[in-house]
Amino acid sequence: MQTRFITILFLATALFTSCKPENDAPINPGPEPVPYRIESDSIESGSYLDIAIGDEAVAVYPKIQALQATKGVSAMNIVSNIFSDLSPLRERIPLYEYILLDQSRGTDTGVQITAKEGKVSAIYLNSGKKLSQWPEKEKASSSVRMGDDVAALHGKLTNIRGNKSYSSKFERIFLMTKTLSTAYDPAMGQSPQWYFGYSTGQDKMDQIQVHFEAGKVKKIRIDHYSKY
Repeated sequence: MQTRFITILFLATALFTSCKPENDAPINPGPEPVPYRIESDSIESGSYLDIAIGDEAVAVYPKIQALQATKGVSAMNIVSNIFSDLSPLRERIPLYEYILLDQSRGTDTGVQITAKEGKVSAIYLNSGKKLSQWPEKEKASSSVRMGDDVAALHGKLTNIRGNKSYSSKFERIFLMTKTLSTAYDPAMGQSPQWYFGYSTGQDKMDQIQVHFEAGKVKKIRIDHYSKY
């Protein structure tokens, strides 16, 4: 079953180049929104991009990985992939390219860490402040620094969490953007939604939302964006 509707919305231009802000910029700041047209399809039976309704999450992941070659998709966002215990994340943190650390209530001093090609490529606070390391005045073993290997992040974050001044930043650990070149993370199967996007032409983009229920695909929504 497929349903379709069309609407107009104001969409940031950054959406046309990535599901995340350009140049590793923090989530909060962004360009002024401009009007775009969105045409949406909702699929609740059959399949799309070889992803079938009823597929288990573990079976969907390699199908999305295949889009690296056909659609140029390199990463996808995982909704509600949130943890409060850093200890079991040692093997999982390197699977992601975007991580957010913050207190339960959310603060301007929450920390956004982006990795590319296995190295830390950007560090921002939620306020938009760009950092070369976090915390700013700690030694190398107790701070995340630009160029750090992602395999070393868990150890460094464990050291930082042991400092009472920063332990509250580990109340919520968001593993937000999954690198498609890395292995499947079983915790992804608990997420209610994965989404990713790719260019379909000049000033055009499709965003795909894969919705899950009990670890299986329930619905696929396709948003077709174009300049209005």
